Order: sequence, then structure tokens, then C-alpha cells
Amino acid sequence: MSTTRTAAACEPTAAERVRSILEVADSAGVTANGAHEDVMAGVAAEFGTAFRLRVPADSRTAAEAVCAPPVGVPAVLEWTDLSPVPVRDRVRARVRIAARLHAPEPAPADSVRLRVDVRQVALSGGGTTRLVDRRELTAARPDPVAAAEARLLTHLAQDHQEHIEALARLLTVRHMLGVTRITPLALDRYGIVLRLDRARGHRDVRIPFACPLSDPDELGHRIHALLAHAHRLRRPA
Repeated sequence: MSTTRTAAACEPTAAERVRSILEVADSAGVTANGAHEDVMAGVAAEFGTAFRLRVPADSRTAAEAVCAPPVGVPAVLEWTDLSPVPVRDRVRARVRIAARLHAPEPAPADSVRLRVDVRQVALSGGGTTRLVDRRELTAARPDPVAAAEARLLTHLAQDHQEHIEALARLLTVRHMLGVTRITPLALDRYGIVLRLDRARGHRDVRIPFACPLSDPDELGHRIHALLAHAHRLRRPA
């Protein structure tokens, strides 16, 4: 099984990454009118060139939007995607959206919904920052594994270290030189990413599934297929 297929074939696009991060996020950093606030926030409607952001009714962000002019309040929204498994440098990616916030609409549980007009979207991770086309974001969908990823990775790391070590057999020998610890870092419809720690630094390596899954119920079969192939290799991790 090759781990060197093209990126387009074996990992999410930038638009898919953004949609998945926003799908599961429950907090965001909001800077509006020069004031910054970390607020409990979730995307409350389908993403497009505009979307609805749900925030507490008593938040500074909601107060700023109350007095929004017709063109809205300029704002920068930021989300941080953290590894659910403790690792060195847990930040996997950051999403930054330049936007305009509009007057709040009532919502349940002491919250309000703000219409967010999207002006620019940037995704940072792995030492690079990319601008993401808004039309691609509208067409993209969150990864089907996104909602369950944290639970599945935590379970794998805590209860199945032997599986992690077996998966490492799928990597080339040069990847494993000097490795002191192997941790599952990310999981999506395209495959699993392992964090390889060394005495100095680390490296993240993706192991792709044979084909992308379309339903989270298929995940168990994909993992077992990788494990079966790894055991056939009979090479120590």
C-alpha cells in the first residue's frame, strides 16, 4: 500500500478543512471595532458567502452587532483546531475569516445569531497560509468523520497503542529513524495522520485509505484493512 499518492487523492482540500473545523468548533476569537473577545460560538446555518454565527446574547460581540450600520461591523473571526490527543504543538490548523457582522437575531438558550458576510478566508497550518476561495467553501462539505474524530482518536491513543505501532509498519524505514513516540494526530475520510516524535522535533505522516469513505460507519473497515496490510508486512514498527 503506497503512502505517496497525490495530495488531491488522499487528503482534504483547504475548503474541506475549513468546513470541518467550523462544523465542530464551539468557540472562536472575535475582533470587532478594535476589541477582541474569546466567545462560545458555533456556525448556526449553512456556510456560504454568508452564514449565521451563534454567540451568547450578553457577549461583547453581540453588543457590537446591535449597533451595526447597514453595511455591518468589520470583524475578524478566528478558530483554532487543536489535536484531541496530547502532543507537542497541539495546533493542527487555524481558520481566519475577515467579515462583516450584522444586527443579531433571537436564538434559543440566551444566544443570538449574527449574519456574517464573508470577505476573505485563510487557512494556516504546517507552516503555510492559504487563501480559500469562497465559492469552493460553498461547494465543500464537512468531513463525515469530523464530529466523531476527537472521540475516535482518543480511544485509539488510550486503548490501542498496539494498533498505532502496527500502522507505523506502513511507513518507510527512513520515516521511523530516531522516532521515540508515535501518536494518532488526525483522522478523516481520506486516512489517518500519525505524529512521529523525535528527540528534536517531529514529523506528521499521512497513511491513506484505499479509497475515501462516504459514511463514518465505514471507518472500522478502513482501519482494519490498514491493520491487516500492516501485519502482512511483518516489519517491526
